[in-house]
Amino acid sequence: MKKYKCPTDGGLRGSLLWVLDHTRTAFGRRLLRRWVSQPLTDLRSISDRQDAVCEILQSDSAALAAIRSLLVHLPDLERGICSIYHTKCSTQEFYLICSSLSRLGLELKALIPAIQSQLSSSLLRTLLLDTPDLLSPVHHFLKVLNEKAAKAGDKKELFSDLSDFPALRERRAEIQSVLDEIRDHRKVVRTVLRTPALDYITVSGLEFLIEVKNSMSAIVPREWVKISSTKAVGRYHSPYLVERCRSLQQLREQLLLDCQRAWNDFLHQFGEHYHTMKRAISHLATMDCLFSLAEVAKQGDYCRPEMSESRCQIVIKDGRNPAIDLLLGEHNQYVPNHTDLQGEGRRTMIVTGPNMGGKSSYIRQVALVCVMAQMGCHVPATQASLGILDGIYTRMGASDNIYKGRSTFMEELTEASEIIARATERSLVIMDELGRGTSTHDGIAIAYATLEHFITEVKSLTLFVTHYPPLCELERKHPDHVANYHMAFLTSNPGQPEFITFLYQLTEGAAGRSYGLNVARLANIPETILHTAAKKARELEDTVNTRR
Repeated sequence: MKKYKCPTDGGLRGSLLWVLDHTRTAFGRRLLRRWVSQPLTDLRSISDRQDAVCEILQSDSAALAAIRSLLVHLPDLERGICSIYHTKCSTQEFYLICSSLSRLGLELKALIPAIQSQLSSSLLRTLLLDTPDLLSPVHHFLKVLNEKAAKAGDKKELFSDLSDFPALRERRAEIQSVLDEIRDHRKVVRTVLRTPALDYITVSGLEFLIEVKNSMSAIVPREWVKISSTKAVGRYHSPYLVERCRSLQQLREQLLLDCQRAWNDFLHQFGEHYHTMKRAISHLATMDCLFSLAEVAKQGDYCRPEMSESRCQIVIKDGRNPAIDLLLGEHNQYVPNHTDLQGEGRRTMIVTGPNMGGKSSYIRQVALVCVMAQMGCHVPATQASLGILDGIYTRMGASDNIYKGRSTFMEELTEASEIIARATERSLVIMDELGRGTSTHDGIAIAYATLEHFITEVKSLTLFVTHYPPLCELERKHPDHVANYHMAFLTSNPGQPEFITFLYQLTEGAAGRSYGLNVARLANIPETILHTAAKKARELEDTVNTRR
């Protein structure tokens, strides 16, 4: 199915993703965004998701509650394993990701008996029963790590078990041998200085210093090297210590290089399980998304739509726009509307009515319900029967494209041309006021011809919003496939600029006028201008009627 696009102003509020996103993890949130932008077209996959959402809604399984609680406060596991795979992660990040995965694997494994006995959804069972096995390799990697060193970023002490790191074992053995030699050298130093209890000291990071009081400096051999001194003491290295300390420093530097190589090898070993880990995290993300869809369905009192591959139809009873419904909150102000489009029958709705009467909101509602249904989500309606669409194509809004040298009207026609080329009889086509960017006669002609093409040639399910009365004549020309509707309203103050009361109710039949002066009043256009406009509007209407 062609991608559904969220609002283009860059804001999340008011978008379908904003409505549906109750995820608890970063990787679940990214997956839900993909679900919104790429709805399913396979009936089996849609049904599996619907079954899973229904079971989450209806089941009182303690296992499901425990699983959802596991998803709280998790790090971004998806990006974490990607960082590990590319050997870009720190020891701290690795330990966080690895310990989180290990904990999830162990806790899910403990829940397997409850999952097997309490859950019936094939999708839920597959996701939850497969994940512990997929995560099993991570336990070994966590076991060989020294937690304290990993959290401190100390790669020299990172591995508590060196069985798999022979190079590190050998280098440590060499260092230990030099250290033993240096410690044994204390016997020689004690004999030379005639101080049986003498021991090395460390000052400012300099190790194995022999500290001698200045009053006893005469007994210090000339070949010893003075490293530092104070008013009271001098600190020395014997020639043997100089040579051994140099060897020790070289071995320690080599150990750092060995540790870095071992760390990279360790990450590469983990990377061999990358695709397995990624699949497990994908299972967890899917669970997060299913929990989110279930929560939305419960809070919004949504229904499970009936989906069909064989029938091309959109039948929605008491449908609501999910974003506006949520924005209105608990006031229950949203007016629900029915939709009945049949591929073999009336497949085109021409929607007219006053400006700001709810036409655009209504057609968006139909599109959003279709997207939600093919995500496997419940929909904001009391009942819905939908055929699976291969795409939703929309031509809405008005904007130019200065960078490409296109006017508003050119942009409209370019988008309409792309829709004509791509839409099929299993598509939903939505056009809002096509032709308004040019003269009235040309606009009517283009809108009329385009709509008739969709009716007779493309045969797609079509919602066409217009302010051009001549387009409503297509109902008489194609009575089996076209129906006129308008958004109901009440008028008052006849003969003057009308006051309009919007009812937001889709009603059969075409609206005679668009009542643009009412919008002008709402925009605080001065009354003198409104009265002049009303007078001119009556004159133009009289002229048109006389010509007719």
